[in-house]
Amino acid sequence: MATDAQNTANQANALNSTGPRSEAGKAISSRNALKHGLTARTTLMPDEDAGVHACFLAGMLDSYDPFNAAETALVEEMIDVQWRLRRASRLEVRILSAETLDLKALNNMSLHSARLKRQYSATFKEFQELHRASRKLREQQMKDAELIQQADWALDRPSTLADNGFDFTVGEVTQSVLSQQAVVEAKKIISRYGLANHWAKPTPPEQVI
Repeated sequence: MATDAQNTANQANALNSTGPRSEAGKAISSRNALKHGLTARTTLMPDEDAGVHACFLAGMLDSYDPFNAAETALVEEMIDVQWRLRRASRLEVRILSAETLDLKALNNMSLHSARLKRQYSATFKEFQELHRASRKLREQQMKDAELIQQADWALDRPSTLADNGFDFTVGEVTQSVLSQQAVVEAKKIISRYGLANHWAKPTPPEQVI
């Protein structure tokens, strides 16, 4: 029966395989991915907590805030890579804590981690470019939607945002319009009271004796 150290070494050494090329072989490989877990994209290993993974996924999605399905797919790929890096770190600890150090397995683990980091960097760069373009388009669409919303208010008619192809909610556009108006009013106040070049310091409260 294989020891834990041998199992860990086998898991690391399996990373050297280039993988099957046929569809049948790929299907078998997909099942075998459970043995080492470093190339499994969606399957959690027996020692991994589904709840922890769900929180990790939700947190990453919230941090990157993708605008559409294409961006979400890239974020999910980055999440997958980060999760596998964490998995690789745990296997590395197991290799280092074994009675006999398997230098080959340790080297394989280092190479695999390096590949994952390069993959993450490339995907992150692709996401940034797409997200930047999406943000610019979304900002322009919001400006157009604000004009439509204000025209609806002026004519006292129901919202025509959806009729004009906008997917923003009335609440989102209303909040954006109000925020813009607040900025305009703030600029007027600053200009009126000569506060353009310095901050007005609030008067400290009287000391209570």
